[in-house]
Amino acid sequence: MRTTTKRLTAVAGGLVMAAGTLTLGTASTAAAATCYGGAVNKTFNMGQDEAAHTFGRYTTTSRCSDINLRFTDWGNANPLLVRVCFHPSSGGTTCNSWKEFTSKHVDDWRVIAEDVKDGTKYSIQMDFGSNTFKADLAH
Repeated sequence: MRTTTKRLTAVAGGLVMAAGTLTLGTASTAAAATCYGGAVNKTFNMGQDEAAHTFGRYTTTSRCSDINLRFTDWGNANPLLVRVCFHPSSGGTTCNSWKEFTSKHVDDWRVIAEDVKDGTKYSIQMDFGSNTFKADLAH
């Protein structure tokens, strides 16, 4: 009888832990859906010079804690380097490290800046590409 009680307690405890895991997974999925659901389609025209280009003065929103980029149409580059440059109200510009994209990354969301505060002003720089790239930007 005691062995049965212990087994039932262990099984019940395992079910509670599993339910907690499912709940966390659902919350993460919902957060990603909210973030990516607010994505904006952008066209990045790199011209033909394969030099670094800066795009936009964007502002982060409360939908995402990160800045995310997904290429939907690949131009002409292999690899394409991408980074985020921040523009604080106090002046100046600070850029993060370059992240490498290749044609194999088309349709995959990638984080290009993490833990960014709401209302942060930023631009995106791209280098080593030519032609036009289309992408979704979630921020």
